[in-house]
Amino acid sequence: MSATATSPAPARTRTPAARVSFPRVVRSEWIKLWSVRSTYWTIGITLAVLVLLAWAMAAAFSFAGFNGEPGSAAIVYNVLAPGQIFGALTLVVVAALVVTGEYGTGQIRSTLTAVPRRLPVLWAKALVVLVVTFATAAIGTALQLLLAGALESAMRPDWSDPEMLRIVLGTPLYIATVALLGFAVGALLRNTAATIAIVIGFVLVIESVLNLISWKPLEWVRPFLPSSAGARLSTPEEFLQMTNQMSNQAVDLSPWQGYAVLVGWVVLLVALAAVRLRTRDA
Repeated sequence: MSATATSPAPARTRTPAARVSFPRVVRSEWIKLWSVRSTYWTIGITLAVLVLLAWAMAAAFSFAGFNGEPGSAAIVYNVLAPGQIFGALTLVVVAALVVTGEYGTGQIRSTLTAVPRRLPVLWAKALVVLVVTFATAAIGTALQLLLAGALESAMRPDWSDPEMLRIVLGTPLYIATVALLGFAVGALLRNTAATIAIVIGFVLVIESVLNLISWKPLEWVRPFLPSSAGARLSTPEEFLQMTNQMSNQAVDLSPWQGYAVLVGWVVLLVALAAVRLRTRDA
């Protein structure tokens, strides 16, 4: 009886799984952001309203005029200031939805299954929020300056003004950082409505009320309120002096010190969100 020789079965070849790297996570978050209509609508409305606000300020200048030298930082600030408030508040919505939207639909579980280390997801979302909101605010700021300057020559920036570059670049930087603050709150609360209500309520209502209340201890609190402190970056010195006198602030922060306070709030809240993401279930 002869033995039948059998050839060994061919070894199975494995297709290596794609390595989960941070650039891949960022790309995934970028795609997710632009896959929803609300992103386009919110950014489009933001740019449209910023342009309308610039037109309104130019019309007001034509009718009543503003104090200050033509093209000065004070004139440019009057053009950009209304847009700072509106742009920050609308882009907070985009920033909040980047993180809370996934918790609302349950998609966050799939995301964290694909990225089991978890924290790269948070960093990637934050980076996408910062890039998109800064780009949107920068484009909006440029459109405001171009339109206002075309309508009123006195509103064209005089780049020889030593404060001009800080005012113009500080505007989108401030707006993007406030949006990142909204992202941090959203990552901590994981609820869209609560995040938007708290951030917008704090920026529009609570900070304004605290700046108006005449109480000695609040003089040490006011300089460190996130939005008020951060807005100093894009505010001319003459307006900062007026603000200090009107609100009786115990600490006179420079523009960059004020912005550092806002960044500190963002870092603190993102750190708390990171702790919760690592220690709590999605």
